[in-house]
Amino acid sequence: MRVKKTRMLTEGAMLAAVFGVMLLVALHVPVIRIIVLVFLPLPFILFCAKYSLRSILVFCLVCLLVSAIMGTVMAIPMAVFFVCIGFVMGYAIQRKKSKLFIYIATSLTFLAITIIGLFATLKFFHLNIIAENLKIMQQSIEQSKALVNSLGESQAYEDRFAQMADAASQMYSVYLPSLLLLSAFIAVLVLISVDFPIAKRFGVPVPSFPPFREMRLPGNILWYFILAMAANLLMRGDTGSFFAKAVLNLMLIFQILILLQGYAFISFVSHEKKWPKGLLAFAVILSIIFSPLLYLVMIFGIMDLGFDFRRMIQK
Repeated sequence: MRVKKTRMLTEGAMLAAVFGVMLLVALHVPVIRIIVLVFLPLPFILFCAKYSLRSILVFCLVCLLVSAIMGTVMAIPMAVFFVCIGFVMGYAIQRKKSKLFIYIATSLTFLAITIIGLFATLKFFHLNIIAENLKIMQQSIEQSKALVNSLGESQAYEDRFAQMADAASQMYSVYLPSLLLLSAFIAVLVLISVDFPIAKRFGVPVPSFPPFREMRLPGNILWYFILAMAANLLMRGDTGSFFAKAVLNLMLIFQILILLQGYAFISFVSHEKKWPKGLLAFAVILSIIFSPLLYLVMIFGIMDLGFDFRRMIQK
């Protein structure tokens, strides 16, 4: 018992020191900041996957204390962010949750902390990061318009460019919730893809995703998508109200989910028919290059959700 406790204290101290050093590097070495940030949850995954909840909480407090001592005031919010992310990942591994559960739980934690951080910045520092980003985007658009004017392009080209730029700015303001959600899921996917294989080398029993071809979303998503489409038709071009923005964001999320289901169906058919393994990658690249093909992939996704074609193909 004493040996185990000594080992836990030693390992905790080493991991807390590693976290403090990585946090310090991320704050003061901009060249490799992005790379170091990817590895910041790793100490918490290694510790939280092994020890009791009480020990985990003490370890997290020690890491926050180390970050406050070694870093600046700006180090504490970043430390809190990665402490929460690493805790969710590591403790979920200890509880033997599936990788999909860990991915969704960590992504929602990422999103929640991001939103709390935005509100805290607005409340205590009177800094609206979203408004500032929108302002920077609008300034860039104005500079681009000035550049187009200086090049002496035709008036029709200038008007078309101005319309595209204004549409991009409006899309940012309308689809901001979806952008935050997608950013959280993409960022966590990167963290899991990098940190889990390393944790596995240290003896942590990290779970694996099931094959992509086995992905089956709940059939209710199809009905939610239909309801969102009907609500979108009733809005008749309205994008300014809260309800309209909510419907448009739901539409985007459901379209992405159905698109993923369509790719999963293509992967399933390819596997059952023993077609080349690179077919899915080819389908993704081709649909991105020729965007109308995305609608065909969505049709596959709708068919897969609404009808049991997989059983027919297996027979």
